[in-house]
Parts: sequence; structure tokens; C-alpha cells
Amino acid sequence: MMNAPAHWLSIITVTKDDPVGWARTLASATTWRAYDGVEQIVVHAGREPTAVPDSVQCLRQEGHGIVAAFNEGLKVAQGEWVWFLNGGDAIHEELGPDWLRLLLSRTQADLVVGCVHGDGDAEARALSPLREQWPLLHSWPPHPATLVRRGLLLRFGGFDPHYRICMDFDLWQRLLGAGARADVISIPLARFDLKGVSNRPDSAGMVFRENGAVLWRYQGAVWLALWRSVRGLITGWLRAVHHRFF
Repeated sequence: MMNAPAHWLSIITVTKDDPVGWARTLASATTWRAYDGVEQIVVHAGREPTAVPDSVQCLRQEGHGIVAAFNEGLKVAQGEWVWFLNGGDAIHEELGPDWLRLLLSRTQADLVVGCVHGDGDAEARALSPLREQWPLLHSWPPHPATLVRRGLLLRFGGFDPHYRICMDFDLWQRLLGAGARADVISIPLARFDLKGVSNRPDSAGMVFRENGAVLWRYQGAVWLALWRSVRGLITGWLRAVHHRFF
């Protein structure tokens, strides 16, 4: 029989030579770390971070690249739910631990997907409408506002190191394509640092190539989802015709 998780939430933060971003992320989680059952794990590369609170588990990255750092944090996490909150991003100031804990304790979903509030934006960014959420043709679940059950992440091997930027798009394809259930809530969970690597102009080419590679890799799942939609429409039409004439 498996032991119960030691925590209900693991916040995993990856950072490299960004003391300003690091400080912002840690500060946003200060009250959260004071709650029973919440841990924050920081995996860092580059210079050793300073002024690390005692409540933070700080690890020097052993591998290379952000995906390796994500997976190293996941390896030591003890929470039932995992929240990857990168250095520079922050827990939204209107989100409370009690509310989130109640939601996570009651949901039957495997993922909880919320909104991000970009720095400088007047409002949180709206999620894609339902008609665009599946098949997964773009990475609409915002990485900093998506929480996943740790057991599911471990079962699927975490993030794929073949990707440098679009590793979350690949992960969502694997999880949702295998039948993982998601709660999609139009509530801001995180403040998003718009200066991150995925938003830089010099990263546009790599984002385009990696997104294309993910879609090509999972094209079978995309076509299957489209066929199921068409089959459902045809079945519904045939039933309507049968009901009308017979």
C-alpha cells in the first residue's frame, strides 16, 4: 500500500542567475510556505542564491537545461500536487491557500488549469474557448498556472529533455492524450513574467520549430480526436433521422 503524500502541494521553482526574479517568486510564496503541507523546492544553476529562507529546499542543478531542472525538482517533491512556478513568476496576490487546498482536495481531475496575469496587463489572460481546447493544436494551458498530480507526472516520466522551450506542450499532449482529466478555471493563479525566454524575440524561431515537432509527433492523436468528433456528429444525425421517421 502506497504511503500518503507528505504534503498537499509542492511548488517547484527553477532559476539561474536571476536574483530579482528569484526574490519575487520566493516573496509571493512566503505565506504559502507557512501553511502545513506546502513545500517549495528551488533548483538553481549558475551563481549560488543568497538569503535562502529556512523553509525553502534549495538544490543545485546536476543536469543541464531547464527540463533537467524541472525533473530534478519533481524527483524530490513530496506533495500530492505539483506547481512549477519559475523564477520571475509569482503566485497571484488574490489567490489564497485555503481556497486552493479546498479545490484540490475535492476535485477528481488530474490537472487544474487556471489563468495567468501578465505583468502590465490590466486583466488576467483569458483561456482558449472550449472549441479550441481539444484537439490540442497549441499550448493553451499556461505553464505557471497549471497544477498536476505528482503521481501522474512520475508515471509519465516528467518532462521530455528533447525540448528546450515547448516541453510543457509535449507534456500536455501526453497527459491529456492518454485520458487525464482537467479542471479548467477562469481564475488567475499566477503573475507571469513577460521577460521569460519563451517571450523573447530571439526565441520565436525555436518556439515555432518545437511546436511543429510536437504536433508532428502527436498527429495520430490529433487525427483520432478529430475523427471522434466527426463520428459523434454523424451518430447524432443518424439518431435524429431514425427518431423522426421511425
